[in-house]
Amino acid sequence: MKTIIHILILILTITNVFEAITREELQKETRKSLNKDSKDIFDNHIKSMSELNKLNDKLHNRTNVKDDKNKEANESLMENSELYQGDMILTPNHAHVIIEEAKLKVEAKKHGNSSYKDMIEKMKKLKVFKKNMQLKWDFPIPYYIDYGVNPSHVLAALKDIEDNTCIRFKRYGRLYGMAGLRYYQGRGCNSVVGRAGKDKVQDISIGRGCEMMGIIQHETLHALGFFHEQSRPDRNQYLTILLNNVAPNMRNNYEIFNTDQSDTFGIPYNYGSAMQYDKKAFSYNGRETMIPKNPLYLNTIGNKARLQFLDFKMVNRAYCSEKCKSSIKCENGGYEDPNKCGICKCPYTLGGRTCTEYLKNPPSCGAKNTYTLEGEPVTIKAQGKVDCVYYIKSNRKVRLIMGDSNLASRGEACYSGDALEVQYLNDKSLTGVMYCGKVNGKTITSEGSLMIVKYTGTVNFNYVVLKFESV
Repeated sequence: MKTIIHILILILTITNVFEAITREELQKETRKSLNKDSKDIFDNHIKSMSELNKLNDKLHNRTNVKDDKNKEANESLMENSELYQGDMILTPNHAHVIIEEAKLKVEAKKHGNSSYKDMIEKMKKLKVFKKNMQLKWDFPIPYYIDYGVNPSHVLAALKDIEDNTCIRFKRYGRLYGMAGLRYYQGRGCNSVVGRAGKDKVQDISIGRGCEMMGIIQHETLHALGFFHEQSRPDRNQYLTILLNNVAPNMRNNYEIFNTDQSDTFGIPYNYGSAMQYDKKAFSYNGRETMIPKNPLYLNTIGNKARLQFLDFKMVNRAYCSEKCKSSIKCENGGYEDPNKCGICKCPYTLGGRTCTEYLKNPPSCGAKNTYTLEGEPVTIKAQGKVDCVYYIKSNRKVRLIMGDSNLASRGEACYSGDALEVQYLNDKSLTGVMYCGKVNGKTITSEGSLMIVKYTGTVNFNYVVLKFESV
């Protein structure tokens, strides 16, 4: 019963929308709890956002648009209309790069796409878009947790990052005269993006409703210099953006980076990334604003539970590439563990030194967890408060038919680690398709000859019946 109440509270909190407030009031409310260094950054950010909004109006042919600070603000936990893409406070360096790119787009629109490509190359040569221009952090990163924030939530989120990367944090009672992070209870969930300077203490707001591990990690990755998944330069290959459902003054939140400002580090687009917003982000009418081009992932985007395997891999590519010198070859998308050189960090459903081994289940998951389909279908009932992984192989493809079920659910998005994850694609480093709640009758077919299914029951009465057949 306590678990049910806890889940209901989480749903109500996460979907919380603040009381009506004007844009000017929202700016003041967001600013007032910042420390001095972050207030200076925020003031510059607001000026930059004003310039950026004017450029975006030109880009989208919006004329006679008044910058009305008395207009009601758009606001929810991670969608503050006065912040960049809802939760980012831009440093002067980042603001400069983004504004220069917006100018480039406006100018290119006058002359066509070929001119745009020419100007990108020209700007790169002039080093306006210098790769990794933001300062990287030295380790350990100093931080402190201010009053109002539950320390256990922050400590767990940071330890998870440390366990999967070379990033190191060091907690202080207060910070003076050094670069570091301050976790405080501000308005909503937001962060300064990238290291702001060599001696600046910058803020990460963990407001009421922002205490989930994935949200704290999301904002911490912003502080490390990472942007949103949906702003990647390859975004349009994976998402359809429905701007008609986004208020005009919020459409700039769906701009993508076409320059080196957004480095994907060779990591594939991951719908389950904790840096990916949900399907109704910035909606003014309650309708969907972005839809995965792979429709199976519609309820997977918007994961707030925890950073995913590829999120950690991206951090390692950015910060940890020099940590290990061995020549180990990791299979199935794994990467060398920076904390144990010579051993691979594996996607969550695989193990072994080089990520070629299957995981073992606890006895409550059943007598076996590896099946090869030969003729008759295989039916499995996963139930109870337990984590189970099943490996289903065929000499053809595997079709999963979901039967009677009662899986955990937190709302519209299905969170990784909460219910049922189906890795049906050949690339097992990608987050699988997430299913939650009632899934009776749903089907999914593997891309290749192996399907991996991970069941997570959060309470004793969770269950699902899974039928597998070769097709």
